[in-house]
Amino acid sequence: MSKFEKLKLKIKNGQSISYEEAETCLLKLGFTVRSKGSHHVFAKDGYPKNISIKKCPRLLSYQMNLIAEAIEAIEMKEAMDKNER
Repeated sequence: MSKFEKLKLKIKNGQSISYEEAETCLLKLGFTVRSKGSHHVFAKDGYPKNISIKKCPRLLSYQMNLIAEAIEAIEMKEAMDKNER
């Protein structure tokens, strides 16, 4: 299992992660950073929600939930696309 897969599993299981881990995960999922102020806003074409994260040592639970939702939605879309081939 790759480091990225382990990180996604950690997020899905609700384990706390750092801002740096969240940023790594979102960038690997295809998100881009749209703004950098007190909160960094991540967006992805084709994904309806922006994810706003404050740069701090540990993410808050609602931020973890937003990232977990994004992972689930993207994995589901990739699985559906794979099945259509």
